[in-house]
Amino acid sequence: MTQSLTAKFMIGITGIVAAVLFLSLMWDFEYQQRQTDGDLLAKASLVAKQQQATRSFMAESSKTDFVHGGEARSLLPSEIGEGVSDIFADLSKSQVKQTHLTVRNEANTPDEFERHALELFAADSSLNEYSQRVTLADGSYAFRYMMAMRADQSCLLCHGEPVGELDKTGYPKEGYKEGDLAGAISVILPMRDALHAARAESIRLAILVLALAALTLALIWFLLWRQVASPLAQLAGVAASVGAGHLRIEPPELKPLYLNRETAVVADAFEQMTRRLQEMYDGLEQKVLERTAELQEANQELERASRHKSEFLSMVSHEFRTPLTSVITFTELLLADEHLKPEQRENLQDVLESSQALLRMINDLLDLSRLDAGKIKLFREVLDIHDLVRDVVRTVHTLAEKKGIDLVVEPAPDLPLVYADELRISQVLLNLLGNALKFTPNEGTVRVTAKATDDKVLVAVTDTGVGIAEEEQERIFEAFRQAGRQRPEGSGLGLALARSLVELHGGRIWVESRLGEGATFAFTLPIWSEQGRGLHDDRSEANSGS
Repeated sequence: MTQSLTAKFMIGITGIVAAVLFLSLMWDFEYQQRQTDGDLLAKASLVAKQQQATRSFMAESSKTDFVHGGEARSLLPSEIGEGVSDIFADLSKSQVKQTHLTVRNEANTPDEFERHALELFAADSSLNEYSQRVTLADGSYAFRYMMAMRADQSCLLCHGEPVGELDKTGYPKEGYKEGDLAGAISVILPMRDALHAARAESIRLAILVLALAALTLALIWFLLWRQVASPLAQLAGVAASVGAGHLRIEPPELKPLYLNRETAVVADAFEQMTRRLQEMYDGLEQKVLERTAELQEANQELERASRHKSEFLSMVSHEFRTPLTSVITFTELLLADEHLKPEQRENLQDVLESSQALLRMINDLLDLSRLDAGKIKLFREVLDIHDLVRDVVRTVHTLAEKKGIDLVVEPAPDLPLVYADELRISQVLLNLLGNALKFTPNEGTVRVTAKATDDKVLVAVTDTGVGIAEEEQERIFEAFRQAGRQRPEGSGLGLALARSLVELHGGRIWVESRLGEGATFAFTLPIWSEQGRGLHDDRSEANSGS
């Protein structure tokens, strides 16, 4: 099913907006993560610097004695840092600790993360900070931060040279020089609150963006429908109306298209097109009326000419038949005289044959004109095609014997009855047999067969004559047309009349032939049916005249 332009456009826009939203939210999520890490880094750095400041201050103030562990002595920066870390841990959820690869207090021993950071600080004197997100043993996320402590003048009092000398607290000095790595401050900040705040901010932003996107899509859909889809739908309706033949367009029908400059151009072009179509239609309709009138007049002229031709042929044929019948009758009476000389008898026989041939031609011409005028009526009856073939063959048997032609009749046994006009079918078969005998040389063979095929009976006449060229096989059934080869006398009406009579019965006639191999003329007739007068005879009854 074809989607609408609005649906396709909205699907495309929605896809683009969804992709942009996805990328935007992913970028915002990454930004929130980086922002959280930055905030935690700043916080951890501040804590570490405060711790460092505390150490430095206490180192400068180390000349004053304090009671520690039951004895009066100066507090060490590490001891002060440890105490401050404990207090800081109690006051907050964060942890701060001082550590070094070699510690004086085992509580400050570095863990794996701290050791790795200390090794990095020792290897690179310019590196003073190291941070990373980690997962704690309880499964929670935390931000770990390490800040390197480089030895300064306040540190050298207890940790400087010479190496191994006991400081005033009783610990051997490490022999640090100014700038050497004196340890690091480790800060652990829990991320639960920070991540929760970042997630809440991301959700709030996502909801806001989705709401804006939905609002934007709704606005786009409304504008698209109002400015594009609705005018195009209106144009489609007008086009359908024009396609249905309503070429006159009312101004309100195209009004929505004039709201925009682009669609207004389409509306103007469409309106011009319909005006031109209307003009062409009006002109074409007038021309059609004129041509129709001319054709009607021409048809009337043709009908009058055809009627005059048929009337003329009928009149001429009728006028010729009367004297010809008289000529034939008196010629036959003269031939009955036994006292005629051989030469006289031969001349009279020629007159008789010529008169009979002329009479047959006139009869064919008269029948053909009646067929054209639809004035021939068929007198159908149930026939045995075997008897009809036998009677027609008996009629031409003498002519076959005269030429020494072997006339063979081979009807199939148990032939079904046919429903036809006996006189007209005899006329067709007699015409085909007469042609076969005329075109077959002496001592040749003419074969007549009949058999049932489906719901018809097929009758065929086969000769051993010279045959008919393929290009002439169709036109020989036209009136006054004969094959191009040398032929005996004939008017060219017999096959045309035969085809008309067979088709009038609802059958078909055709020829199969090759030059030099003889010819087979075949035709079909409807089989008699007990349920009706015959199969396939409705059309022929309608055309048979009255």
